[in-house]
Amino acid sequence: MRKTFKVIIVVALAVILALSAFGCAKKRKSDTAKATPRPNPENLIGEIKLSGYLYSDMAKNLDNYKAAFVADYPGVEITIDLDRVSAKQYFEALDDIAASGDLSGAGDVILVDAARMEKYAQEGKIIDLSPYIGTVLNFETYQMINPAKDLLPAAYDACFYNGNLYMCAIEYNHKFVLLNYSLLEQAGFSFPTDNWTWDDLVEMAETLKNNGVETPIAMDYTDYSIWGAFARSYGHDIYEYVGNSDDVKELNLTHPDVVKGLEDLADIINPERGLVDCINSKDIAAEDISKYAFIIADHEDIAVWNETLLAAEDETSEGEKWTWDYIHFPRWEDEDYEENNVYYQAIAANVYGFAVVNHGDDEQYDEDFYRTCAYLALYATVSKASLGYADEGQSVPANETTNKMKFWREYPKAGKNSSVFSHFAETADFAGSLACFMPTMSAEEIDITYAIDGYLSGTRTMRESLQTLQENAQASWKTR
Repeated sequence: MRKTFKVIIVVALAVILALSAFGCAKKRKSDTAKATPRPNPENLIGEIKLSGYLYSDMAKNLDNYKAAFVADYPGVEITIDLDRVSAKQYFEALDDIAASGDLSGAGDVILVDAARMEKYAQEGKIIDLSPYIGTVLNFETYQMINPAKDLLPAAYDACFYNGNLYMCAIEYNHKFVLLNYSLLEQAGFSFPTDNWTWDDLVEMAETLKNNGVETPIAMDYTDYSIWGAFARSYGHDIYEYVGNSDDVKELNLTHPDVVKGLEDLADIINPERGLVDCINSKDIAAEDISKYAFIIADHEDIAVWNETLLAAEDETSEGEKWTWDYIHFPRWEDEDYEENNVYYQAIAANVYGFAVVNHGDDEQYDEDFYRTCAYLALYATVSKASLGYADEGQSVPANETTNKMKFWREYPKAGKNSSVFSHFAETADFAGSLACFMPTMSAEEIDITYAIDGYLSGTRTMRESLQTLQENAQASWKTR
């Protein structure tokens, strides 16, 4: 009986094990059938010259971007122009090449800003990237590259000319305030908070002026991104349609809020007050930085001034010692601020991105070549490429995923400029503020000094001057 029972148990276990093995085998087979194989990159082959600027002699931003692309497309050979170091040098050289009538000498994929992108697109010197958007695969997500989804809204908007995408944004070049903390302390002021306003800045500047500081503020107010920020300082856009297409757009420079903002700017820079030196931050020599209490600077200036700024606080280094920090643009309070706690904050900024040079009818530049170049430019939407381009944090990425990392807050020195980026990303409407500006080619046709000089001299009201400028710019806009 026991023997029979044992036989029954053995047979039952054998059946169970067999069924289990069959079930597992069936499951494995099913899993194999459902697995999605890793897609293979297109077999892109070619030689491309990538052109851009380096933050410093040791910067690896372009090399990192190249490495990210080549990891997916190893058949593409990319050379990088390393002769141009700073952004100023790079764009000056690019302008010289463009003036010759042909951008071929600049490379195949080039870094441009929004203004140059519009100009080159109008002149036919760069190609439309729109046809390639739905064809480039992001091998991080296995989704097709989608700039509208992957880029911050303002960066994406800045990439268009006449409804077509001619540039893929890689970074924001925004402006903020470099503070000479030593001068402020000598005048009895503490470090400004995130709530500071232009009224606060002017009050401090006037005190510093009375204390012997020759010109407390350095600000190139003729830069459209700066006067544009003042123009919408009370929350009103300066044109009615946000975008860069053939759709009808009307400038709105004569809106009362816009007029008031530019009158504020004129009052601040009034030569009789002697508070402002109208100088581009790129033209301020390193040895002259400490002469100003406030410098409206570009983000890229950090790298140019890095050595001087760090030496100023290093007791072991030679030269003048002074303490510095960065802070975001001051805000504007509306008339009922104390009652409703509403404030406005426009951010002066430009967008940089990659564009593809149009080499014309040369037979060696076929469709496969342009496709490869377009893929390289559009790769700015891939986070690993954007992260690599940001390098040690010198760049403020236009890629939304990378931008949220905020790792650049430690550059160039831990504890410095953290409020600049955190405030932009978390409190102010960063992208919305950037998107407020009119197309840069039209903006640059507006001579804001005409309006300011007329207002300060009493020759014309600010509104009368802006009406004239608006009509001229709008006429050019429509006939372009």
